[in-house]
Amino acid sequence: MNERNAMNKRDVLNEEEAIRILMQGAKMKAPERLKYRIMHQLEVEKKAVTSRAKKGSEESGDVLRDLGTIFGTMYALLVGMAVVTYILFGRHFLLSTEFVGAALFVVFVFSMLWLIAQLDRRVHAKSKRLFP
Repeated sequence: MNERNAMNKRDVLNEEEAIRILMQGAKMKAPERLKYRIMHQLEVEKKAVTSRAKKGSEESGDVLRDLGTIFGTMYALLVGMAVVTYILFGRHFLLSTEFVGAALFVVFVFSMLWLIAQLDRRVHAKSKRLFP
């Protein structure tokens, strides 16, 4: 019985090898031009995917950079105003409505500047998506 199973296995292996040899002879090889086009397409798709990933991280970095720049300048201006006001007019003028009003006006102007910068960034991002 074992001999018969062993012979059947050998026959199956021989048949599989024969089929494999026949298929290798009939197999068509792709021309070099097709291989080049496929590799070129893969590279283009890879660049497209990696550039999208970079754009998302750059956009959040730009927002934080703008936030730090605009509001950092605003706080530096407020500190400068407070120091000059303290030196010229004294401590009591810092708590007056004139100084508080001027400080709130500076905060409002810089906040609007940041808002305009963000709206401009959004408009440019949409136009780039529509017209690459």
